[in-house]
Amino acid sequence: MKKSVITTEKLINNIYKCLLQAYGPQGWWPLKSNVFRTGYDSDGYHKGDYSLALKPVQRYEIVLGAILTQNTSWNNVGKVLDILIANKYLDPKTIINCKLPKLANMIRTSGYYNQKARKLKHVSQLFFNHKWLKNGTVPSRTLLLATWGIGPETADSILLYAFGQPEFVIDAYTKRLLLRFKLIKQDYNYNIIQDLFYSSLARDYKIFNEYHALIVKHAKVHCRKAPLCQDCPLMDLCVYSNKK
Repeated sequence: MKKSVITTEKLINNIYKCLLQAYGPQGWWPLKSNVFRTGYDSDGYHKGDYSLALKPVQRYEIVLGAILTQNTSWNNVGKVLDILIANKYLDPKTIINCKLPKLANMIRTSGYYNQKARKLKHVSQLFFNHKWLKNGTVPSRTLLLATWGIGPETADSILLYAFGQPEFVIDAYTKRLLLRFKLIKQDYNYNIIQDLFYSSLARDYKIFNEYHALIVKHAKVHCRKAPLCQDCPLMDLCVYSNKK
């Protein structure tokens, strides 16, 4: 009797189904400026609702968040966004015109604040020049990546969450999960890992949105640096994968 073999494609899909069943829709990207508005919760998440039309100011908030969250926790980013929102800095021109020391001081909680202040200025100038926020056109991934301060993870976060483009975001949590499932090796680069999802899933921004958010959720609850395997919703799949 032949032993059943689960393909990589099937495994990738099954991981998604298990995570979604365990945690439910995550409502990414959280928008601090929309807290308690219709469709949003007290933290700015919009769980299970993809119909919310983003205005330029909301898209720009996601752009800012994607830069600020580099090498820090979302809790720290949220504090910074509260300050920027309170001071009406949710427009590229306001960031461009803000003195660098003042901007750095406002975003101090995010860490690497001097470097991030310069990044925010570079990115804001890019969006101001191309008017992507106002005319509703989608930014060029090539131009985003050519901008100092934007790497693949940040570019894809902007494209996926601010502009609804089907780009899968690969971060440290994703790599950790796939390594534990032995689906990748340590030296796999961003594009190779991303192609694993592109070849296994329908190219749907809603799925990519939820999948990435669910991986982050799972990494914080169970798939930590020191894994907490008890009651892990992926335990059976992970055991099977490691026996292959």
